[in-house]
Amino acid sequence: MNLSEESTINLDSRRPRNKTETKYKSQSPQIKPQFTQYQLQHKKSKTKEKLAQKSEQLPNVTRKLNPKSTSFSKKRNHFKPTPQDFCLKYYIGWGNNEALVKRIISKRLQWKETTDSSSMFVNFKWQQSERGYRYERLIVSQNYKQLVNHFEHHKEISNKSYLIKNLSQYCEKHKLNVFDYTPLTFVIDFGDENCDYNITQFLKTYEQFAPKKPSSKQMLDVKRRLRGNFSNAYQREPISQYTKININSTFLAEDSTYMWLLKPTFLNRGRGIQIFDNLETLVKLVSDFQEGLKEKSFNQKDESSGEDEIPKQVQSAQITKKDPNQNIRQQPSGPCIIKSHSFVIQKYIERPALINKRKFDIRVWGLITHELDAYFFQEGYIRTSSEDFTYNIENTFVHLTNNAIQKYSQNYGQFEDGNQLSFKNYQDYLKSQNINCNVQDLINKMKERIWMVFNSVRNKINFEDRKYCFEIFGFDFILDADHEVWLIEVNTNPCIEESSPLLKMYIPRMLDDAFKLTLDVLFPSQHPHKQSLPQIYQLPQIKEEQHSDYPVIGYPNDENMWMLLGSLSDRKIKKKK
Repeated sequence: MNLSEESTINLDSRRPRNKTETKYKSQSPQIKPQFTQYQLQHKKSKTKEKLAQKSEQLPNVTRKLNPKSTSFSKKRNHFKPTPQDFCLKYYIGWGNNEALVKRIISKRLQWKETTDSSSMFVNFKWQQSERGYRYERLIVSQNYKQLVNHFEHHKEISNKSYLIKNLSQYCEKHKLNVFDYTPLTFVIDFGDENCDYNITQFLKTYEQFAPKKPSSKQMLDVKRRLRGNFSNAYQREPISQYTKININSTFLAEDSTYMWLLKPTFLNRGRGIQIFDNLETLVKLVSDFQEGLKEKSFNQKDESSGEDEIPKQVQSAQITKKDPNQNIRQQPSGPCIIKSHSFVIQKYIERPALINKRKFDIRVWGLITHELDAYFFQEGYIRTSSEDFTYNIENTFVHLTNNAIQKYSQNYGQFEDGNQLSFKNYQDYLKSQNINCNVQDLINKMKERIWMVFNSVRNKINFEDRKYCFEIFGFDFILDADHEVWLIEVNTNPCIEESSPLLKMYIPRMLDDAFKLTLDVLFPSQHPHKQSLPQIYQLPQIKEEQHSDYPVIGYPNDENMWMLLGSLSDRKIKKKK
């Protein structure tokens, strides 16, 4: 067809053009439109798919979202990280030998450290306390998980008053006497409606065992002054008849001054603990704590004044100015003010077991995993005092064996490296002294008491069923002169400082084996030679293929040193056949 023929085309035979064709025709008469109706629909469907993918991403934390809203919960639990962003990240908070925790996790090659604690893209967080943890915002989905190292309600056992309350309820339910397992203890909480009743119970017990009976007038005066700290002091007491308490003979000594302990309920590592041997001192200490008590400063001398500084609590307790706690090393930071309205009053064991005439206690570790399985670490250590045991309540280093206190003594480390001994060291000592006592029997009793503590809070420790949490607890025990085991307290954030060769061997293995039961179960290794996951149903020990990087004398490297005690959940654990 030539141009002349093309120009004679019938105009009526041409079909009407759509807008797209008109647009292309106007731009270039020689280009024919390529968009069909099917192609347009296909483009629209692709756009919808991209929008749907974006909507599934984790909500932007800068947006103001209600974490309790249904839409937020759905988006959080259906989070799917994109391939380029997928990486296991961990955050380690400052303090309590955080470098050790980083060193242990760094050996797991699939993990990468982040310094952004507020990020929602952190799979594992380790901190000294649960402060800052948003338990209601923990992400749990098939594609993404988060793990933290504290339970939301760990205070049910790590708080001294909650511990004794939960143990008392457990023992009452099982028809046991709680004071067969822990020293005689009274909870004095000036914000509690039962405070007046508890004060009365303590004073009657104090009077029952006092070597020198206080007069009725003195007892009434003490009760009146203690009541002055209680807003509801004059409410009617609960109807309950006082029953006399039997006390173990090792709690009293003929040449003692009748010693008791006053402890704020929310502190650990020996902080705030006071010893008193008369009611007048108790009243003054309680009053000082209400106003704010300056924490004992372990200074040799106040160089600015050239005079010995007498701590405020020493002054208020009317102790002589010649204080042996002044002859100690310089503490790096100054004292802080401790205010408390809640206390436990605990009977001091006046006839404790001694090592070379010095007092000691025992630290062991317990673990609750994210699956609520309870474990006991098979090794612990003995913490010794730096001074010979006496009934002088002025010398803190005689009575409180916490490393956080003993390390300021001039005698620290002179008798044992870091004032610490292993269980084997103690067994050897007993043998050298011809004392018939098997340390393994003591360890078995400690395991029984730890299992009792965990059972007392089985329905409280993870009440909201948060996923995922786990926690390592430090349990402190003391032995009396008859080598009976007594539970003193339970600590969250137990000290993991490697302050002796013994702890340099124990603590890394303790942490690494705990991570194998928690971190490595939730986030299995992607390494080609992937280690087998711990089989938690095996009793009493857990076998793994990979050898530990932290050998402990007396234990195989392919053995997990955490021993299973049982499960706190309804999940049944099958025993190894």
